[in-house]
Amino acid sequence: MRPTLNSESTALSIMRTSSEGLAMRTALIIGNGQIGSEIAARLTDVGVTVRIATRSGSNSSGTPTHIKADASDRAQLAEAAAGVDAIFACAHAAYDSRKWEQILPRLDAAVLDTAAELDIPVVFPESVYAFAGLDSPITEDSPFAPVDDKGRIRQRLVEARETHPATCASVIAGDLLGRTAEKWSSVVRMCITDPIGQGRRVYVPARTDVPHGITVIADHAAAMIQAAEDLNDVPAGTHQLRIAPASNPTLAEIADFTADALGQKHKRPATVPRWATRAAGVFERSFYELNALAPIWYEPCVISSSDLAETVGTTDWREGVRQMLDAGTSETPARQPR
Repeated sequence: MRPTLNSESTALSIMRTSSEGLAMRTALIIGNGQIGSEIAARLTDVGVTVRIATRSGSNSSGTPTHIKADASDRAQLAEAAAGVDAIFACAHAAYDSRKWEQILPRLDAAVLDTAAELDIPVVFPESVYAFAGLDSPITEDSPFAPVDDKGRIRQRLVEARETHPATCASVIAGDLLGRTAEKWSSVVRMCITDPIGQGRRVYVPARTDVPHGITVIADHAAAMIQAAEDLNDVPAGTHQLRIAPASNPTLAEIADFTADALGQKHKRPATVPRWATRAAGVFERSFYELNALAPIWYEPCVISSSDLAETVGTTDWREGVRQMLDAGTSETPARQPR
């Protein structure tokens, strides 16, 4: 049974606060991708001492501190986490359910065990995959409804967190966009903003006329930071399933806005039919994985608002698109965004 959320949090968005507004003074971030790097930047900006642990480490100097550690190695992880106030477990694996099965349960277990042993709260980013089969908006009380192996793996991960003695939270987000969005993990960038920026026609393996859950990465980071703060007020061993701020535009609306921002004419995005992605999946694993999650792409995928959205605020998805364009995520942008 999922515990009731603490509704008394009065902390403001990390964009509008200072280190005095945060209980944490030090944090470990596992992984330095699109989410981990955003969390690191936000915490560093307000004076929190941040360590970023990756398998490769980094030669960069200054802050935050980069350390070399394999999070699936409990000894290395315990050394990296010593003395921190919170852990943000943002490492992941290639977009392949076979690799997820091999890597993610073992990685999660190591993080949870270490967090419990050191009595440190840990926050995980989470996707909507375990709820892909729902025909109603996704809420923090929604039942699991996976439709593919990735969703079933995500469900098992959340269920393991619910029963583990570690104090932890899982923060659900929709499809990601924003200044740190990576092409391999943002369908909006891969299929919409990059092609439009290059003057090409948009082809999307999805219906473009139905609502699609979107989360700006900056909001996901702020929500995870707030979730970590809120874990200070719950009993040890609590797990909270929470929803980051989200909006639900259609992909056609995103394409139209991107064209406007780049001063281009609107071109109706073309929907790649399911049979085509299914056929392509025989030869290309990414298409196989996308097709397996068809309900997310070819039916409405709506994410409800939450108390986290009320606390940290919701960035308009249009601003998330602007951030991607301003950051130069389109390889050859036609013009500067207006």
